[in-house]
Amino acid sequence: MRLGVDYHQAYAWSRTRKGGWAIAQSPILTTTITLSRLAQRGYESMLDHCLKVRPEQTFMGVSCTS
Repeated sequence: MRLGVDYHQAYAWSRTRKGGWAIAQSPILTTTITLSRLAQRGYESMLDHCLKVRPEQTFMGVSCTS
């Protein structure tokens, strides 16, 4: 088992004919590639990056200066 999915389920999901947008909105990615796993591998969220680069800017109602 890798990334929380057993071998047979991963194989079945790999054979899908869905397009990229459909896959992005499906359990295929939401159960395997999580924000915590991305953070463990050193990736940062777009919001965190924007707040680091432009702390005076408000993004989605979040501001570092408030």
